[in-house]
Amino acid sequence: MTYELDSDKNQLTVTPIKSLDGTVTLPGSKSLSNRCLLLAALSDGETRVENLLESDDIRYMLEALDTLKVPVARDADDATSVTVSGGRSD
Repeated sequence: MTYELDSDKNQLTVTPIKSLDGTVTLPGSKSLSNRCLLLAALSDGETRVENLLESDDIRYMLEALDTLKVPVARDADDATSVTVSGGRSD
């Protein structure tokens, strides 16, 4: 990642990266689970999301992604894990 700091304007410009790969572990949370699903849907490629909070709100988000035809593969052995295939479908 590169960045440029313009002290005169009190501005930091960060150059976008092409890809990101790794693991982020967050505590189970309704808000974080929903945000993670939404970001996965907007990202290009596949995102594995584990430890989703089991709640009505998360089920509604998964149903919304289904309605929007965002591919979401549910893990047959773990109800708290999904793989989201995000990106634009032109």
